[in-house]
Amino acid sequence: MRGILASLVLAFSLNTPTAYGQNIAKDFSLPSVRDNTLIRLSDYSGKVVLINWWRTNCKWSQAEAPKLVALYKKYQPKGFVIIGISDDTADTVAQAPAYLQKYGVTWPVGYNDQAEFMRDIRPLGQGDTPGNYLVSRSGKIRYLGLDRSPDAWQRIESSIEGVLAEPVPAKSPIIRSEPTSAPDFDLTDLLGKHVQLKDLRGKPALVNFFNSQQTCDWAEPAVVKVNQSYKSRGFQVVGIDVGRDTDQSIQGCKTKYSMTFPILHGTDQVQQAWIGNNSAWAAFFVTPDGKVFKMIRDSIDNGLEGTVFSKYAEYMLSHK
Repeated sequence: MRGILASLVLAFSLNTPTAYGQNIAKDFSLPSVRDNTLIRLSDYSGKVVLINWWRTNCKWSQAEAPKLVALYKKYQPKGFVIIGISDDTADTVAQAPAYLQKYGVTWPVGYNDQAEFMRDIRPLGQGDTPGNYLVSRSGKIRYLGLDRSPDAWQRIESSIEGVLAEPVPAKSPIIRSEPTSAPDFDLTDLLGKHVQLKDLRGKPALVNFFNSQQTCDWAEPAVVKVNQSYKSRGFQVVGIDVGRDTDQSIQGCKTKYSMTFPILHGTDQVQQAWIGNNSAWAAFFVTPDGKVFKMIRDSIDNGLEGTVFSKYAEYMLSHK
């Protein structure tokens, strides 16, 4: 079910008219594969950025890796940057650090968190690996295609050489994304107690929307892991059921995954204010001052929530 929903979202995006090469790239952040820092596109504004979409068990990605290393060494002194994004799923993601070491990858590499990159940039391409997106010094982005044909790599390198010749803009072309205020809510838990957004103030939090009958199994193990691992360090987790389910149904989901954090009854108003639609699942990381730091509204089968959620919890605890 998760994969079907993601495919529908992607199909809609691919059919949306886009002026390729004319759009200014939108900022995105990703958790680093190497540590608990974030990789932001806006940090490299004014440089030429190649966004490389790859996967550890993709033979084409493996064949491309040495060429990327050579390209990086050749053009980095001229203002060239590569940002790698792993398309791995939960069954292969553990191989990512060893992959980077094996091929001598030294540029920033992040995990796919199913957030801004997937919403705003990924639809420009085809989804297969290895795919490359080029951001010029002026911030314009275009999809370069797949590196799978004999002449594909020459086209990629020629495109990079062309935009490297552009002058560095006086003003940063890529606007840095900043946290926005989270919508207020006043909801009741399973015991009838009222819980409001302001009750979460002072500590970072994960607000997880779910439907106990449809999406209970989507990411609850990852959410529970965050609660168990970081509650003692002041991290909060709150679940909001958007299925208007009975207490019995919600309790069944809660018991299945040993949820010890508050579960609230959602409303249409809160669901629309936070998610923006009637989706049955979404996760929001909220700062201690009540702002949405990361919004993840989509998911895939065998996704990386287990890896990504912990990365964001660690980051927020170290930057609160």
